[in-house]
Amino acid sequence: MKIKIERSQKEKISKQKKERIVSVGKHRKIVTALWILLFCSVSFGIYKNFTAIDQHTTHEKVVVREEVVNTSGVENFTIDFAKEYFSWKNNKEAIEKRVSTLSQYLTEEGLGLSQDMVRADIPTSSEVESVKILSVEKQSTKFVISFLVNQKITKEEKSQPTSSAYRVTIYKDEKGNYIVTNLPTMIGKPEKAKYEAKQLESDSKIDAETTEEITEFLETFFKLYPTAPEKELEYYVENNAMPPINTNLKFSELAGIVYQQKGDSIQVSVVAKYLDVISKSTDSFQYCFTLQKSGNWKIINVY
Repeated sequence: MKIKIERSQKEKISKQKKERIVSVGKHRKIVTALWILLFCSVSFGIYKNFTAIDQHTTHEKVVVREEVVNTSGVENFTIDFAKEYFSWKNNKEAIEKRVSTLSQYLTEEGLGLSQDMVRADIPTSSEVESVKILSVEKQSTKFVISFLVNQKITKEEKSQPTSSAYRVTIYKDEKGNYIVTNLPTMIGKPEKAKYEAKQLESDSKIDAETTEEITEFLETFFKLYPTAPEKELEYYVENNAMPPINTNLKFSELAGIVYQQKGDSIQVSVVAKYLDVISKSTDSFQYCFTLQKSGNWKIINVY
């Protein structure tokens, strides 16, 4: 009976120990797996957050570059054509020569129409004094050119000047050759632009002593400026705001000086008059610049 009891207790003890070992091992694996999952989730969240910020703050810049078109060829062609087209003499030989010359510029249709412009019995002759290009507009393989023609019209012994503006269309082929596709059409001549300059007045807050100092500084500076080397100008000018001009001018006077206070600086508008030693003409140069005083007055920038 004693032996039976002892076996029963050993079996119970061994079962209890076995169950405890298996149960604890499973929990550890699950907990470890959960920690790994949590760590991966947090890491992925942080990654997505930073990625979202980067995408939000990224701005695309589109750089538009204008195509530079060399129009010197078509401009010269237009000038040469205009000189031939608007010039004639009132004799048969000159008129025939004009038609032959224009055949190098015009289409067959245009050449036929241009013959009606100058008749064999025309009482006038025309001399082109100048041709000025006003504008050039590129349209695919064509150019629309606006230009101004100054002529001298002569009838019998009397001459008078005339000026007119025209527009013409010129075609350019793959080889760079030009042809006038339509005859010049008259357009309005350009007029003088309307502009009223703002009248500046000196600042009343600037005292007389300061204006006297500045005037003296300006007179000294403009007397030496035409021939002063860069090293000497450094005493009067900062950052090469007024580079050397190295020319033969003789200072005459200052005119129209206007002083305006801008913080610790003074803006000056002035006209400096010079006598050109070679041409003997009087040149008036307008300047607008900012002055600052640091020991002595200096020009810090020109605007």
